[in-house]
Amino acid sequence: MQSHTNLVSALVVVLLVTSAAAQKAATPAVIWYDRGDAAALNLLIGPGGHDREPGTSFRFIRESPSGTSPKFEVEDENGVIWKAKLGEEVHAETAAARLLWAVGYVVDEDYYRPQIHVRGMETLTRGRQFVSVDGIVTAVRLERGSGKAESSTWSWYDNPLIGTREFNGLRVMMAVINNWDLKAINNGDVASDGGRVYSITDLGSSFGRTGDSLRRSKGLASEYARTRFIDQVTPTHVDFVLHSRPFFPSIVNFPNYRFRTRMESIVKDIPLADARWIGDRLNQLSAIQIGDCFRAGGFAPADVLTYTDAVMRRITALKDLPAPSTDRTVAEAAPSGADPSITTRLVPLRETLIAIPVGTPHARAVTGGFEQGGGIGIGGQLTTAHAFPGVELRATALASTHNGRRYELDATLPHVGSTRTHADVWFTYLERATNLHSIAPRSVDRDTQFTIEQRSYQGSLSYDLADHLQTGVYAQAKNSWSVLDELSTRSTIASFGAFLSYDTRDNSRGLTRGVNFFGRFATADGLGHASSRYGWTETELDARGHLPLGGPRTALLLRSRAQFKSPRNGGQIPYYDLSWLGGRAFLRGAPSYRYRGNNVLLLASELQRTLIPLSPIRGVDLFGSADTGQIWTDRREFTRGRWQSGLGGGLQYRHSATMAARVELSHGAEGTRTYMSMSRGF
Repeated sequence: MQSHTNLVSALVVVLLVTSAAAQKAATPAVIWYDRGDAAALNLLIGPGGHDREPGTSFRFIRESPSGTSPKFEVEDENGVIWKAKLGEEVHAETAAARLLWAVGYVVDEDYYRPQIHVRGMETLTRGRQFVSVDGIVTAVRLERGSGKAESSTWSWYDNPLIGTREFNGLRVMMAVINNWDLKAINNGDVASDGGRVYSITDLGSSFGRTGDSLRRSKGLASEYARTRFIDQVTPTHVDFVLHSRPFFPSIVNFPNYRFRTRMESIVKDIPLADARWIGDRLNQLSAIQIGDCFRAGGFAPADVLTYTDAVMRRITALKDLPAPSTDRTVAEAAPSGADPSITTRLVPLRETLIAIPVGTPHARAVTGGFEQGGGIGIGGQLTTAHAFPGVELRATALASTHNGRRYELDATLPHVGSTRTHADVWFTYLERATNLHSIAPRSVDRDTQFTIEQRSYQGSLSYDLADHLQTGVYAQAKNSWSVLDELSTRSTIASFGAFLSYDTRDNSRGLTRGVNFFGRFATADGLGHASSRYGWTETELDARGHLPLGGPRTALLLRSRAQFKSPRNGGQIPYYDLSWLGGRAFLRGAPSYRYRGNNVLLLASELQRTLIPLSPIRGVDLFGSADTGQIWTDRREFTRGRWQSGLGGGLQYRHSATMAARVELSHGAEGTRTYMSMSRGF
């Protein structure tokens, strides 16, 4: 195993070096300025002040074809060039620019005018309904021309300000104003004093409702006031609400689907300290100043009152955010039902460890870590947390209720070169024993004692294609010693693979909703003389849907999982690596690992109904289940008569977004089985 250790060590070094390179300082960039005494700012006039307001007489220059709103350029009597915009964005953009400017961000100088007179006004291609025959133009937003060269654009996902307090504050502001059009083309940066000044140049898609193309709106006070602001709060971060994902059938236009879906991540995972900071800046503004933003935008008096009240409520919500957790438990640091820390891996096995702080950021209690039949794992974890830039080191020890043991050393790099690339390298020692049902196809009388001890070295590199879409590669070297009855087997196997995951599941309120599609392909080979007979390829496909039925208290869960393993070049597959059916997670109604073979197909369903809602997250649910599956080695074995099925039901107590306690019964061909687990279903 020395060669494996060297291989993994080299991989750790490469990943650490890459992460360190990503920490280097970027080109000087500015996105925020301290405006001084916020209470003294005149938001009715805005960033330009009285001296830079538009004139009263304008001359038409040219029409602009860009963007979705009608636009043209004019020159006032003072020789200043103005960009005139018409349509539904003019009110919201003027108000949004003032609010962002007040808290320190760089915006355009925008002014709203109920009407202006334009000499030499030509017939517009767009927006003719706003122009009369005598050159009177109604409902106009005038943006002062900068007189500078055209600025370049910048991306929300890749810029030198990512991770700074000021950039995170801007992300919060996009949630405050419900801006759903966060495209790079709406951002600008220009050279200034040896650096770059980053600004927001188009805020028209604000102060309405976020959503897909049929539900989103701009500048509608009633819809803005009814929308949710904060999605969920953890001990260290906060997620805000931004709905931009298109209807799933529109995935046929994948570039747009990915683009709009990924946009939701801009207002997610924001450090609590940074959200509280921008909340403090907003809290310095009075209700009159907030209202002045909307009066300047030409909103009706009733809408001004609605907007002022809604914005003040959002400011209060920011002010009331808890301080980042440093020495408190999850229950103390966050609202009831907030998520504990979660460590989720997709490869080589899909598994989740739930970690709960115990009074210090460097220690956690953990649960999970064992496959079905291994019992419930309980243990502890030590971590460096944020002590080292770019990497978190963890040491985990777990024991299961079935006398299993697991120890793990882990180095996680959340950002490798960019915020979209992540790496994980870990060592695992696992020891477990279980009673497996006899491998004879129809026997019901014998149990087989099975124990296994494994040492494995793993590394994975993943990339976020979009907010819910991830791909990656992984490698593993695994040394196993197993005993099946009195037959012992040793093997050393190296495997390599790739995966793709699309996951929109949401546990933030009530029953889980959303879908998850997962695919994985891998190849495995034995190492050393004793293991040289092993070699195979494998493909795994897993689709899960959590579908609300008629409301948030009823849901239909559907799952289809297939795994295909093919021996390669006359090789074999170790018994413990064969595909299998049976048990709570893989065919309820049958004993754990009851059926084994090269290939497996599982179809599972569950109907859940909340009986007692205890909070937006907590509740007691009743559910019924129906599973069926088949396992085969030769395709001729896949027949109608080989399907195995189970029917059952049970109760579930949801304690948080990730933790639940379940007890269920399921009846199959070989009797009725009872299952207890810490799970929200599949």
